[in-house]
Amino acid sequence: MEIIPAHIILFGISGGEILIILVAVLLLFGPKKIPEIARMLGRGINEVKKVQREINSEIHRYSADIEHEARDVQEKIDRLKKDITTPIEEPADKKEKPAEPINDPQNTEKTDQESDPISDTKDAGDDLPYPYNQKTGDGL
Repeated sequence: MEIIPAHIILFGISGGEILIILVAVLLLFGPKKIPEIARMLGRGINEVKKVQREINSEIHRYSADIEHEARDVQEKIDRLKKDITTPIEEPADKKEKPAEPINDPQNTEKTDQESDPISDTKDAGDDLPYPYNQKTGDGL
């Protein structure tokens, strides 16, 4: 706690200045009005303190709300960072196996005995894909 010098009492006003102010109030309002003025000043100071406490509580409440929202946003950002930085891998049982080549030794090559005698000769259009390799009756 800070020690205040005796000559500075309130708002930087020394004891002599307070005495002059009290004498001026006594001369202006008279001895009968001084207790009433003191009560009014006391009520005014209490009102100012009450408003100050309310403002401080509002500030603390809003700052707590803002801190809570900031923490929520930071948690969401952290989760998104984690999701972005972790590689995406499928479970081992869901991974597709690579296709195996079809190597059926029975169907690799037809022998001369199995070949169809009608289709031994190739036409020019036999190498074309489906709709074009069909033979039509119009001689094309």
